[in-house]
Amino acid sequence: MVLCNIECVNKISQYLEVSPGKMHISDNNIVAMNDFMKNQSIEGFSTIIQALTKYSNSKNLLGDDAITRALTQQWLEYATLCANYADSPSIAKRVLKELNTVLKHNTYISGTKKTVADVTLYYILHSIMKELSHQGKSEYVHVSRWFDNMQQDEKVRQKLDFINFNILYLYL
Repeated sequence: MVLCNIECVNKISQYLEVSPGKMHISDNNIVAMNDFMKNQSIEGFSTIIQALTKYSNSKNLLGDDAITRALTQQWLEYATLCANYADSPSIAKRVLKELNTVLKHNTYISGTKKTVADVTLYYILHSIMKELSHQGKSEYVHVSRWFDNMQQDEKVRQKLDFINFNILYLYL
């Protein structure tokens, strides 16, 4: 199973308040979207997320400057190539470790402002963070801080479960 799926695209499109149109899984097992722009099809998770963001009222989520835009694109590709397979415990551990390292010095994945990469990784990682023990959450303390910050925004969280990051439990 993969985590960059139609359900994830739907959550992101709800957050962006943009209709994704008709989506399906292509012959190559890639999310594809039909009729989004003048009867053109778009294929590929990262490409679809970027297109949805460009056509939303939240274009700033792609980044305010060239470096942030490049980092956002890089993290969307990371989501597709790495975090996508984090439903496997060994890959989940690696992804959490890598993100924990990045988030040690950053508030958000691409720096100091939330981007669509943060929103995307939030949806991809929700089920994994939900299953982590308190000890696991404390092991990935920077990811836990970032995730808890992200879930405070009800628009991001939507109807997903609120995950407890109570520090009394994390350090006991």
